[in-house]
Amino acid sequence: MCRSINKGVSLQIGCSLISNFLFSIHGNTMASNVPIIKLNSGYDFPAIGYGTFGGPHAPEQVYHGTKHALEAGYRHIDTAYVYETEEAVGKAVRESGIDRKDIFITTKLFQTFHEPKHVRPAFDISLKLLGVEYVDLYLMHWPFAWEFHGYSFDDIKGHKDENGHRKRIDVSIVDTYRAMEELVKAGVVKSIGVSNFTIPMLEQILKECDIPPAVNQVEIHPSLPQEELLAWCKEHNIVLTAYSPLGNPGHRGQPAMMDHPAVLSAAKKYNVSPVQVLLNWGVSRGYTVIPKSVTPERIKANLARIEMDKDDIEAIASIGREHPHRICDPIKIFGPAFNIFD
Repeated sequence: MCRSINKGVSLQIGCSLISNFLFSIHGNTMASNVPIIKLNSGYDFPAIGYGTFGGPHAPEQVYHGTKHALEAGYRHIDTAYVYETEEAVGKAVRESGIDRKDIFITTKLFQTFHEPKHVRPAFDISLKLLGVEYVDLYLMHWPFAWEFHGYSFDDIKGHKDENGHRKRIDVSIVDTYRAMEELVKAGVVKSIGVSNFTIPMLEQILKECDIPPAVNQVEIHPSLPQEELLAWCKEHNIVLTAYSPLGNPGHRGQPAMMDHPAVLSAAKKYNVSPVQVLLNWGVSRGYTVIPKSVTPERIKANLARIEMDKDDIEAIASIGREHPHRICDPIKIFGPAFNIFD
């Protein structure tokens, strides 16, 4: 059985896959019982964050949602330049009255800014939009580069070929990452990391760069449990963050993971919602999750912590073990040149 999550103790995750992985729960000023994972950079990383990706109305919804999230006890907010929500997040953070040092802010470098000369200017735009003096975590959003057309939101949109595909350009992830390392050295970023990286890509960064990635943000849910990547990252002290932790129910015609018998069974057993089961399944496996919602009640409910038995964690992991399914497939989204998960 996974042990209770209490402040001041170290927990051993009750799963055979990660039986040697420990994360510590430290005393903190948070208004909730969200576990804290220690990054390899030395900073505390709240295991449940508030995701701010959205559609055309995202800025307004994210502003109100972030305010609700901070009031509910969230201290980890995840955004990105391409989401166009950094300004909304920054405004909500400033109006929250919460000390900046107590809020962990993640944002991301867009693909058109991968040439080293563009990394610092692009970051400075994000910093200005957020209205903060530093960012806690800066991620390389995808492990490939596109042509640069300018720094504005309008500049990064469009620019597809006659087939609706993006053009990939030859910029090494190592060169981009080294430029990101300069942000840490300049004191404007506390930790750096990556997103959508495979094990070989991570191995290359570890071999050729100075600062190991603190985080790799990837798609994880029961249809894509990412067991090999999870085990490898734990071994190399890199924390995973799960985007789409609920499997994006209904997105691109995908079935809702919350309707799966294993999830429903666990929800009944622990007397919680299927959504709470899925989020706790992720945290129990030793990584962070960043659910999205604009509904105050759901935002608050997503913070609920439960103990989960090892057998329940295993039953849910088995959903996608034999037939994994990726929702955010770069081939389908960007074109055949982006087959990075083959």
